[in-house]
Amino acid sequence: MGGKKAKAGAKKKAAKADVDEEDKTVHNFMKYYKKKTAELGVEVVKSIKDSYELYDSGEMTEPGIQKFHLWAELGWAGTRAIMDALREAV
Repeated sequence: MGGKKAKAGAKKKAAKADVDEEDKTVHNFMKYYKKKTAELGVEVVKSIKDSYELYDSGEMTEPGIQKFHLWAELGWAGTRAIMDALREAV
């Protein structure tokens, strides 16, 4: 019987921790993206950098960066840097 109460208490604590924790996904993405661009020898895309700076300053009204509009040619290395960073950020 004590096991059920312990499990219920653990679930409540886990749910509270999820609510109290700040979502670091965008920050993690940018950290990994900068690292990947340096490894692959490509530049950070200006529109991604600008979106992150807007998000980081608190001026963005959305709860995170929802999408990127990329008009610059990325090449294989630029595309790989973005995809790898997205995969690692979550």
